[in-house]
Amino acid sequence: MRVVDKVYIVNWFGKKMKRKLIAVISLLILFVVSSTGYLFYQQTTRKVQNDVIRLSDHILKQANLNLERYLSGYSEWFLLISSSPAAEQWLKMGADRRLDAYYRFQDMIDIYVKPYMFQYPDVISISLVHDNGNAFHFANKYGFRLNHSFDPAEMDLQAYQSFVKKLRLSSEYVTVSGESLEIPVLTLYKAIRSGKHNGYMKIDIDLQHALDIVNEMGLGEEGYGFISNEAGQIVAHHDPDLVLKPLSEDMQHRIGRQTQGYSIKEETEEIILYRSIPSSDWVTVVVLPYREFVSIISYIGRTTVIIALAGLAAAVLIAAGISASFTGRIEKLRKMMRNTRNGKLDSYTVINGNDEVAELGKSYKSMLDDLNDTVDELANSKIKQEKAVMSALQSQIDSHFMYNTLESINSLAHMSGNAEIEKITILLSRMLRYTSQYNGIVVMLRDEMAHLNNFMDIMKIRLGNDFEYEIDIEEQTEEAECLKAIVQPIVENSVKHGKVPLDEPLRIEVAVRKLKQGSADYIEIRISDNGSGFEAGKLDWINKQIQQMNVFPLQYAHPNVGLLNIHFRLKMYYQEDELAGMKVYNRHNGAVVEIRFPLRR
Repeated sequence: MRVVDKVYIVNWFGKKMKRKLIAVISLLILFVVSSTGYLFYQQTTRKVQNDVIRLSDHILKQANLNLERYLSGYSEWFLLISSSPAAEQWLKMGADRRLDAYYRFQDMIDIYVKPYMFQYPDVISISLVHDNGNAFHFANKYGFRLNHSFDPAEMDLQAYQSFVKKLRLSSEYVTVSGESLEIPVLTLYKAIRSGKHNGYMKIDIDLQHALDIVNEMGLGEEGYGFISNEAGQIVAHHDPDLVLKPLSEDMQHRIGRQTQGYSIKEETEEIILYRSIPSSDWVTVVVLPYREFVSIISYIGRTTVIIALAGLAAAVLIAAGISASFTGRIEKLRKMMRNTRNGKLDSYTVINGNDEVAELGKSYKSMLDDLNDTVDELANSKIKQEKAVMSALQSQIDSHFMYNTLESINSLAHMSGNAEIEKITILLSRMLRYTSQYNGIVVMLRDEMAHLNNFMDIMKIRLGNDFEYEIDIEEQTEEAECLKAIVQPIVENSVKHGKVPLDEPLRIEVAVRKLKQGSADYIEIRISDNGSGFEAGKLDWINKQIQQMNVFPLQYAHPNVGLLNIHFRLKMYYQEDELAGMKVYNRHNGAVVEIRFPLRR
């Protein structure tokens, strides 16, 4: 293939996301199919034998645990009843007390035997025989044949503390209708003693439960299991005719006397696994046809290849459909972003759907709406801020006319020798000059305090002894920046509305200090008077307006210079700072207004 052709193919796939998705998904599935098939036939076939052996051994372990519990449960119960006080008392009763011995035997049956048989119905019968000739028998599932007897001479006991387990074919029982039975049973024998009195106990156990444990092992369609003993007899088998029959010589040779292991029978393609049961001479054996598992592997392999190839074809079609669904919408979103970059904030195309792409489109639209709102809010904020400044500073009288008029009044006062009029004129001229300078909305704090001091002097001349004031400013705050004309309107409001008794002067205190909030420094200006304070309804209304302004400052507009206007100006100028603003409250002898804003130099 030529280099030009390779470049063309790469460019053809690279230009469209849809083509990329189809190519990536197809290659991914092709890789998965080929690698899965290779690994499956190489690894699975190699390990199938070990897996079968491991699985079967696990089944053997579980079956042996159940069988061990089966045997140990009966053995423990047999030892318990044979060494019980009731058994000892039964032994002490002589031949002349046969009736008492019978009642004692029935007590043993009621206390020890029946409750156990209710839980473990495999117990067929229990027999007690005394050397003095007393013998009693109790059967659970079947009846005893006529003239049934128990000969202790059949036992092979080494000590009174041990007991013998014997697998035998019993013909001692009959059905309810009287038919004779010949069934395989597990018989437990034990000699019992109490002082000089000797006796024997025998229990017969049905092997059906052991056979059920073997039959419950899931060994495939053709696999099977059975139980044998060290003597080579079959203890339990799914074929009842083989129970108590000897194993074949070949099977005995393969099992031998090992506790566990496995053997492969090549001529029949069978795997033979065996494991002995602890505390017994029983061995559990499992026979598994190897061909059953090989056929399953071949079937799974063929099915996997067919499904994978069908999945590859379906995946290509589905990938084409899915990619067309969201790549088209992504292209719409891309065009919207391009329009936004070119300044077209109102250009939006609806993106349908409920998936991530649609959610992205909705989020982008929400962002555009927020951006438009932000632009509008910034414009309105600038306009309202300028209006607030102009509302606070502009005068309805031409400034040149005011300066000329005040200068004329000052000259007349000087000519007539009226010092107070001359002083008021100078102070008023300074205030007018300060407020009529529109070259900035931010001044030094010392200039704002000088402007306030001019106003205070004028009020002192006007009111005389009825007015007192005190201005306390920390030196380190004089160089701080401050919004223009925010303190004097508050003091003027106190002079206008502050009501004091006739024999007391109105006193206004202004304190300026620096304070720290977290890691930031702030300026706090505190204006207080000794008047009657704000009326309760008025104070609540002002604080409610302040709270609303803190949340929605741009929705507030106040045409006049006042407390709310000053708070609005502070919130607009220090929008990034939540602590900036005004605080209004009453104290026990007057009103208090606090202004707080960040310290800037």
